[in-house]
Amino acid sequence: MDPSGKVAIVTGGNSGLGEGGIHRLLRAGASVVSLDLSGKPPPGADFVECDVSDEGSVKSAVKQVVDRYGEIHMLLNNAGIGGLAPIATAECPCNMDEFRKIIAVNLIGAAQVAAHVSHRMIGNAPSGTDGERGVIVNTCSIASFEGQEGMGAYTAAKAALAALTLVWARDLSRHGIRVNAVAPGFMDTPMVASLPPEFVDELISGNEFPKRAGTPDEYGAVAEFLIRTPLINGEVVRLDAGARPPARTQWAAGQ
Repeated sequence: MDPSGKVAIVTGGNSGLGEGGIHRLLRAGASVVSLDLSGKPPPGADFVECDVSDEGSVKSAVKQVVDRYGEIHMLLNNAGIGGLAPIATAECPCNMDEFRKIIAVNLIGAAQVAAHVSHRMIGNAPSGTDGERGVIVNTCSIASFEGQEGMGAYTAAKAALAALTLVWARDLSRHGIRVNAVAPGFMDTPMVASLPPEFVDELISGNEFPKRAGTPDEYGAVAEFLIRTPLINGEVVRLDAGARPPARTQWAAGQ
C-alpha cells in the first residue's frame, strides 16, 4: 500500500518507536493520528487521547478518527509498557496486579485496537493493483522469542502478539487487509532511558552487528517497508542486529 494520501493510526505515537513511525508515514504523504495517553505528537500529526487497555476509550478514539478523516488505512499497533519481576521470590509471589497491567496494555490493548480499526478498514474501498483495504503492523519484541529472566508478563504479551499476527492475517485476508509485525531488539527509546549504563553496554554487546541501540527511525523504516510490500503477510520481522538474548544478564545476576 502506498501511504501517500492514506490515513494512519499510530498507538503510543507521542514518543519512542511510535514517534519514529509517525515521522516516516508523514514523510510518505500520509495523514497520521497518534493515539496516546499524554504528550504531544510530532509536528504535522493529529492526536486523540486514548487508553488502549480500555475498550470504551479505543472505540471512542477510532470513531473520532473516522469522523475526522472518513477512513483508516494503516495501523501501527505500537503502544506498550515495560516491567521486570520474577514469578516468585523467597519473600513473596509475583505481584499479579502488575502482571495483569502489562498484559492489559501490551496484549489486550493491542487486540482491542486491532479489532476496532480492522472493522473500519473492512468498509474501505479497495486500492492499488491488489485491492488492499488496510495494513496493520504490530510491534512485538525479541522477547516474543527469547524472554529473559524477570520478563514474564512482557514476554507473555509480546509472544502472544507475535503468534496472533498470522492469525489476524488469516482472519482479515478475505477483506484485503494484511497484518505483519516488527520485533525490535534493544532500541533507544524513553522506555529504556533510565537503565544503568553498564546494563545498556551489556545488552548492546549481544548484538552481532552493529553493536548499538536501534533507532525509532529504523523501526519506522521497517514498518513503512511492510506497509508498501503487498506480498509480505503474516510475518514477524526481527529488528535486532542479530541479537539472541541469554537467559539472564550478568548485570541483573549481580544485583
